[in-house]
Amino acid sequence: MNRLLMLLLLGLSLALSACGKKEEAAPPATSAEGVKKEATEAIGAAEEQAKKMRDEFASKAQQEMDELNAKLAELRTKTQTLTGEAKVKIDQQIKNLEQEQKAAAQKLGELKSATGEKWNELKAGVSEAVDRFKKSVKTAKEGT
Repeated sequence: MNRLLMLLLLGLSLALSACGKKEEAAPPATSAEGVKKEATEAIGAAEEQAKKMRDEFASKAQQEMDELNAKLAELRTKTQTLTGEAKVKIDQQIKNLEQEQKAAAQKLGELKSATGEKWNELKAGVSEAVDRFKKSVKTAKEGT
């Protein structure tokens, strides 16, 4: 019986000691200064992520523009051997391509310097301008 009583007391003491321990959570920021610091850190992280996404998009768009500019230069070289009506037609296409190239480059430049959420607004315009330039280059190359 003493043995049973000892086991019962041991179990009871373990149970009570386990109940007394609670998980400690990180104390919430209660001061205005602490809340301001957390908010500033969160904003900084969001801005950094947006900048990273903008830079990645701009880099890909610039790479695509570089490839299209090379194709345009190649097209200019090919037109030097053309004569007559074919040359007039291709020269007009090249002028149109140059305008599209300038528009796409301008939009890309605006995007590269955009901050915050403004770059998201410009993203669609850059994509559209680069796509239009790409289609025009492809059409012009098929015509030569």
